[in-house]
Amino acid sequence: MTLPSPRPTNLLALLLGGALVLSLGLNGLLLTARPEPWPAEDDELTATTADLHLTQRLLAQCQQQQQRQDSLLVQLQTGPAGPALAEH
Repeated sequence: MTLPSPRPTNLLALLLGGALVLSLGLNGLLLTARPEPWPAEDDELTATTADLHLTQRLLAQCQQQQQRQDSLLVQLQTGPAGPALAEH
């Protein structure tokens, strides 16, 4: 008489159930946590917003400049001057 081996599906079901319980517990914890308070001072919020907009503008300018440089490099590599530049 041999003992029946435990089914792997029982282990998988147990792991899935544990993951589900852990997920529900963490979601409950996050939902009950108090959100970070909104800045009380309008000056602080205004300064932060201004910094954000400045950073966005600088990033956009940097991306445009990089795209121009990339397109110029592609034109130089594929244009008639490309092989001549590669020889020098």
